[in-house]
Amino acid sequence: MKTWSVESLCLTVAAIALVLASLVALIAVGDAHAVPRWLFSLTMALSGAALVVSLRIRALAMARNAAQRRYRHFIDTAHEGVWTLDGEARTTFANPRLAQMFGATPGTLLGCPMQDFLGDNPRRDLAEMTSADAAHVGCTHDLTYRRVDGSVGWAIVSGRPMLGDDGLAQGTLLMLTDITGRKAAELELAAVQIGLEVRIRMRTAELERSNAQLRIEVAERQMAEHALAESFRELRQLSSHLETIKEEERKRIAKGIHDELGQNLMALKIDVEMLHARAGQRHPLLKRKVGDVLDTIDLTIRSVRAIMNDLHPSTLELGLPAAAEWLVQQFEKRSGIATSLSVAEGDGPLPDSHRTEVIFRIIQECLLNILRHAQATRVEVGLDIGMEYLTITIVDNGVGMAPGDAAKAASFGLRGIRERVDVFGGQMVIDSRPGGGTTLAMMIPLESHATASLD
Repeated sequence: MKTWSVESLCLTVAAIALVLASLVALIAVGDAHAVPRWLFSLTMALSGAALVVSLRIRALAMARNAAQRRYRHFIDTAHEGVWTLDGEARTTFANPRLAQMFGATPGTLLGCPMQDFLGDNPRRDLAEMTSADAAHVGCTHDLTYRRVDGSVGWAIVSGRPMLGDDGLAQGTLLMLTDITGRKAAELELAAVQIGLEVRIRMRTAELERSNAQLRIEVAERQMAEHALAESFRELRQLSSHLETIKEEERKRIAKGIHDELGQNLMALKIDVEMLHARAGQRHPLLKRKVGDVLDTIDLTIRSVRAIMNDLHPSTLELGLPAAAEWLVQQFEKRSGIATSLSVAEGDGPLPDSHRTEVIFRIIQECLLNILRHAQATRVEVGLDIGMEYLTITIVDNGVGMAPGDAAKAASFGLRGIRERVDVFGGQMVIDSRPGGGTTLAMMIPLESHATASLD
């Protein structure tokens, strides 16, 4: 049975009204009394109303057709794929964009099941997408779709039920936004990130190995430095012990010379003097020979005394300032080089006997080096006894040293001086340039501030 639309029904009623009006008008023209006036008027009114209604309905139909064309144009030109399915998930409509995404034409998609294109996705997502529940408000998923040629793409798929006049779901409306390019970029980025993470892990593992090796090397170096420091401490102790032994041996030899050789020489001198006195005038030749022997004995005694002073000057028993003054005087007397000494004694303690002997030998070695190498005409020696340190300064106006001369293997004098200074944990600085003389400064801790290694 044919279903009449509201528009068709209204137009049919209007046409019938117009026909009736025309018949009434013909009857009225033929016989004016055959048709009552009111019926004629009513017929004309109905005819006019029918005409107005038909015109209005025509205008509404034209507006509806225009809206449908605009809607169709919107659907056909949309950037999203529009897809409608019936209750069995078969295609009832597909716009050109959807057909383009699937690699087909809209006509070829009609009747195709959804599984042909979205079947690779989880069933739970598809079931949620095509739910027939009228209360379902829709859902959105990132799904893959398979084109007609078998290639795969990605789309954001939004689905919601299409409701009929009775409020029941009659199918599903799907909107697909193609994101294949974005997904490809995301996959490429994910691959880059995975590669980067692998490289980071490898680099981290490499750094951890390097750090472990570095820690081992640091530990080995610390052990080596500790062993070196221990060896250096033992060397300083040994050097200090050797200096003590050497000084004690000098004392012993000097004492032995004084007690034995010196006394024997004095006894011999007394005997020879008695022989010289008894020779008198009667044996002039013998007296002259005995006199020569006495002169030789005196020279020998002076030599023995000089040797004893060189081995262990008796002035050392008077303290460092007195011993340094005697040493400077002897150096000036023997070398002919003008030598001066300045002593600044503060409130600090004087060096002990061991330090006094070592410092005396340091000054002595410096003066000998100046005599051998400096070609100087003037030497200044300074002693500054402070609260914590003793400072020794020796300045000459000699030929000086070139850079690196102090580190040469043949510089045994300076090396010995530095070793003596190091024994007490002191410091030594050399300032020299060719033709500009040399300044040697040493700073040695006093007894109360000696290093623990010498305890």
